Amino acid sequence: MAAPVMPDLMLGMSRSMVTMMQFNEMKQDYTNSLQNLEEGTDQYAEASAACHQRGAARCVAVANMHRGLYVKAAQFIASLRGGTGDSSGIPRAYIDALSVFTDHAPHKSAGEIAEVLKEAMKLGDWPSGALDGTHSLKSIETEPIASASLAQVHRAVLQDGTKLAVKAQYPELRKEMASDFMVFKTMGAQIKQMAGGYDLMWVVEDFEKNLHRELDFRLEAASGEQTAKQLAHLQPQVFVPRVFPELSSDRVLTMELCEGLVKCNDPKALGDAGLNVAECAELICSTFAEMIFVHGRVHADPHSGNIYIRAIDGPNGCKQPQLVILDHGLYHDLAENDVRHNLCKYWKACCNKDRQTMTAIGQRFAGALHRFLPLILSPWFVFGGSGVSLKETISAAKGQLPDTIGLKDVADFIMATRNGGANLIGLLHALGYTRGLLENLGFPEDKRIACMLKYAYLGDVAAPSAIPRALSSSEQWCMWWNLALLRAHIHALAPFAGLLVRYTQLERFPRVGFTMSLLAGFGAIGFGAAFAPRLARLTVKN
Repeated sequence: MAAPVMPDLMLGMSRSMVTMMQFNEMKQDYTNSLQNLEEGTDQYAEASAACHQRGAARCVAVANMHRGLYVKAAQFIASLRGGTGDSSGIPRAYIDALSVFTDHAPHKSAGEIAEVLKEAMKLGDWPSGALDGTHSLKSIETEPIASASLAQVHRAVLQDGTKLAVKAQYPELRKEMASDFMVFKTMGAQIKQMAGGYDLMWVVEDFEKNLHRELDFRLEAASGEQTAKQLAHLQPQVFVPRVFPELSSDRVLTMELCEGLVKCNDPKALGDAGLNVAECAELICSTFAEMIFVHGRVHADPHSGNIYIRAIDGPNGCKQPQLVILDHGLYHDLAENDVRHNLCKYWKACCNKDRQTMTAIGQRFAGALHRFLPLILSPWFVFGGSGVSLKETISAAKGQLPDTIGLKDVADFIMATRNGGANLIGLLHALGYTRGLLENLGFPEDKRIACMLKYAYLGDVAAPSAIPRALSSSEQWCMWWNLALLRAHIHALAPFAGLLVRYTQLERFPRVGFTMSLLAGFGAIGFGAAFAPRLARLTVKN
């Protein structure tokens, strides 16, 4: 077991100061480059794009320099989608530049990582000396095959020829993180001021608690075993590598090696592997939906560096996708306050626009700001909140969060959800990850909603079956009907919302009766336009 570490305040301060200097330079770059340009012009767009590129390069440099928490933040930004990866949110240049950190973060040399590996296995003088039959391994490669925020992975072989993937934690990581968190806590007042008066120290404390769990690889091994048992009925389409506990410790995790892996967010690579991209997306969506709604366990980091797809032989001779879940460092439990069961009811209510149920459960989850929860789960749920604006409807049709939601709204929402039971922020974070993966694969939002709705039906009992049953005919009919109405509502009303905003300056939708009358009127006009010439000809003939 690794010895406890003491934080180094000076180390944390120096790291934070370097970061602050870089971000101040970024801020000044934007100010100097855009101050004399008019927003909306080509010159502004070009200058802004150049600033994004330079800013992204600075972020990459900081993450490469500091690793740990900074790489963790880079992974999060790189995985954001769903309307945030555009000009109204996080510029695409940052997402593209930081995506390298999902599996190719800065790594340590074999000599530096050897001290950690030797906590769990006999390696003699490796890497300076050769391995022989007296050692735990027959061979281990000195260059890692992957590296992320907390650890790097080396390919190895047991004495009997079994191929392994050995995950080793960075030796100085715990000290760096302890030092960073000490600085964050020391700067609590400044953070509150920068956050517009919001006391966000609880975010730091929660983040620290979760990272401490991730740093214990024995907990990861246990979580992986639990996930493998819960998803065993999905084999061979879902695979969790076996752990070798005798060659593992709190800083070393030894697993069976998985070969032939394809990045789950790369549609071209999946197609080149002979796989149907839509099937891959469906498998990702259904697997994580089952984990959330049925088993009440949320994988905290389902990004493209932790989950992969590989091609396996299907029953009809064609290739079929297999989802490989490699990382199990952190899960969120939705059992607290019956959040899992209520989430099932809430998702169903969002799909059938049951405002009474949405309000009742939403207030439990997010307090007075429950109006924003449907929009965060899916822009298609825009009609579930009260007082929905026309602009919000247009944003929903585009698959974006409305620009009416500001930073203060987000901050208030986050503060409210902390009191909603279980880890709702962790749940929303994970849903954002998977939604980003699915958007990369071109998986339509209505299909994502339908997939989640299926498992919401299956999980809407106090104790769901460990192996989900098939939906009944009535449940399938209800699903189809609710989704058909939701789809029609979004696509039919969005064009009229644009016209109303442009020509009438209305800010909110008229009542449903007026809206339906409007649709009927346009329908009558269309019918008349189509058949009037024919009726005229008949009249002349008669």
